[in-house]
Amino acid sequence: MKKLLFIFSIILLNGVGQLSAQQLAQSTFVEEAKHYWNPAATGVDENMRTSLFFRQQWLGFGSSAPRTGFLSFQYPFIDMNMSAGAIINFDQTGPVSKKGLQLTYAYKLKEVLGEDSQLSLGINAGFQQYVFNPNSQIFNDENDILLQGSSSSALYPAIGAGIYFLSSTREYDENVFFAGFAFRNAFTTDVLINNTNQARERHVHFNIGTRVYQQNSFIEPSITVNYSKPDLLDIRAGLRYEMEEAFWAGLGYSTTNEVSFQGGVVLPEFGNRYGSLRIGGLGNFGISDNLTTLGPGFEIFIGYGYDLK
Repeated sequence: MKKLLFIFSIILLNGVGQLSAQQLAQSTFVEEAKHYWNPAATGVDENMRTSLFFRQQWLGFGSSAPRTGFLSFQYPFIDMNMSAGAIINFDQTGPVSKKGLQLTYAYKLKEVLGEDSQLSLGINAGFQQYVFNPNSQIFNDENDILLQGSSSSALYPAIGAGIYFLSSTREYDENVFFAGFAFRNAFTTDVLINNTNQARERHVHFNIGTRVYQQNSFIEPSITVNYSKPDLLDIRAGLRYEMEEAFWAGLGYSTTNEVSFQGGVVLPEFGNRYGSLRIGGLGNFGISDNLTTLGPGFEIFIGYGYDLK
């Protein structure tokens, strides 16, 4: 346990020491995708989970619009107070695409900040393939040196860490407060593209909220902050309502001047009495002139959970 705390502290301090330009995909209002940005949110309950997520932004921007997706697996080792997982992800914007594999690990400290509470410490490590392909791209400056060369790609390490707190692990029994803090790209590297360096920089992710239960439903207000220096700050405020084993719906607003609406269905006892299937979607659109021109976006989520208790 002491070794884990030491390793986590070193990575955390190194991660927040410097921050620069935004390069990773934005976070989402989809609650089930939280473990993608914070490894400490891996397997926080007693369910084995498989998730599929896809986002398409700016439908009016054509084939160069940002696209993000991942396939993940989470497994809680209940008797050992820990969880592990794996994430295969991709992200593409114009000529730049990134594909990677991440392994995540979270250790759970029970009842350290109150009865039924849980504090998770998480780390993730893997690699990312960075690809630059200028072919068939639309550009304003045909003399841009980045567009003069051929396609290039390289592999780079991807390491991060996070913490995640739950005031109670007892669902539909008492109100819950949750908070998480994480960073990604702990160790930065330079990406050489046609003799031009583009540094991979660190990113910070913070999430806080509560669940207020009423019999077989709850309301969940939350705030998420994504930050990287010098001035890239995205604050997301969301509100979600869920009826147990039935459906969920929500709305959100981002300081990037986007409004979103989401909803989905929950299919209990899917496959067998311990399984549950969640299928949902989210639509967003810009409310500023520039974002309105780029067009709306959408997200699709499919998740399957299996209760191991």
